Amino acid sequence: MLAPNQFAGLGFAAVIPALLYAVIQTALSEELLFRGFLLKRLANSFGFHAGNIVQSIVFGSVHGAMLWSVLPVHIILLVGGCTGLAGYVMGWMNERLAGGSIVASWTIHAIGNLLAAGFFMFLF
Repeated sequence: MLAPNQFAGLGFAAVIPALLYAVIQTALSEELLFRGFLLKRLANSFGFHAGNIVQSIVFGSVHGAMLWSVLPVHIILLVGGCTGLAGYVMGWMNERLAGGSIVASWTIHAIGNLLAAGFFMFLF
């Protein structure tokens, strides 16, 4: 079961729970962990480029691993690759465009989560 499935068919009744899920529970916590903590430690130890690659691989792997029991391997690899690429881009944006702040990636991550939750809220 994917996390946004919990909002399936609930429509407007799920707006507040979906906002809390998308903005705080997942986007903020994941950005604090992957870009705010992991990337900064890896970049300090191995340089920004290597650190960003490693944190993005871990980010993509975690998202792929969550789907291990529900999707075929080729889809898991696609999801892991796409989320890993997104993690790399968000790490680059934070460090190169936002002065090290996670606000940029947090915003993008929250919007993605809100879109997924909204899809389930109103289309399933």
